Amino acid sequence: MNKARLSMLAGASLMLIAAGASAEQYLPEIASKAPYQKAYAEMLSFPSWVSKAQGAASPVEKVSADGKSFTVGFMCKPHDCADNQLSVVFSADGKKSWGLLATRSADGKTLNKQVLGNPDSVVEGLLNKSFSDNNPKD
Repeated sequence: MNKARLSMLAGASLMLIAAGASAEQYLPEIASKAPYQKAYAEMLSFPSWVSKAQGAASPVEKVSADGKSFTVGFMCKPHDCADNQLSVVFSADGKKSWGLLATRSADGKTLNKQVLGNPDSVVEGLLNKSFSDNNPKD
């Protein structure tokens, strides 16, 4: 009977040690290892219509804001524009860009917006204007 108790105690101790070891892991460690690595990469990837810039689009516009020139463009996922949209602002020299990716929520009620490229308030205003212009309230 003592051997059975000792085995149970040893098993429980091993489980606690294993639980403690997993509690001490950090995101950078697990994000680079299976099975987490693939899921992490998928979370950070964009749909192909975004990453390949292959969407239905309107002509880009040259705009000025806060004394600076920008190029603003809009595109959406082919055959699914209402649910998948991207507005992009380029700096005048084309070397910097910022975006606003809008995708329909699972419940179908709202467009979730994701700001890309860390825009300042001027550029964010241009992104929001592009979104509004391409989503007029009927």
